[in-house]
Amino acid sequence: MIPASHQFRIHKFGQAAPWMDLANSEMWDGYGHLTDFLNDPQWISDFLEYWRFRVPSPGPGVLRDLRKLRKLLRHFAGKTSEGTAIQTRDLEALNSWLKVPVFRRLVEDQNGLQLTHRPVQIGWPAVLAQIADSLAEAVAHDSKDRLKICANPGCAWVFVDRTKGRVRRWCSDATCGNRDRVRRSRAAHKG
Repeated sequence: MIPASHQFRIHKFGQAAPWMDLANSEMWDGYGHLTDFLNDPQWISDFLEYWRFRVPSPGPGVLRDLRKLRKLLRHFAGKTSEGTAIQTRDLEALNSWLKVPVFRRLVEDQNGLQLTHRPVQIGWPAVLAQIADSLAEAVAHDSKDRLKICANPGCAWVFVDRTKGRVRRWCSDATCGNRDRVRRSRAAHKG
């Protein structure tokens, strides 16, 4: 279990899917300051532990691949957030990360019967494929139009809008939403 004091828990990673955590691993604090959690070995270790990926710490080549995949994940999130159609080249780019053989299994869990697919091989290529697969699942199913990017330009956190009307604009109404309202109020008083 990851202690609550770790950056992974403090920043509320582990809420949705592995792809979303990787997409948000380049985090803006709401004021324009960037933290790249892929530079933090503890965050990477927590990410791997939380999502039960059994691989060694990444070397420079894997970190480069993680950054490439993160860029693609954010690109997809941006497209879906804007309501823009996903292009064939985008699908091809995502499919290139999914090219890992899998075996399928029907299992029963608390939600009933589920079809699972697990990589045949182990190691980082399989982990990268599973991360990409978690985005493919989100885009292929009903949550595609619920994927959003925070409207606070200093944040840009990827989140899932679970509101009934799909009207949520910020990753957090208490932080980014409040900052936006304060900004607009100050601008109105100046003008």
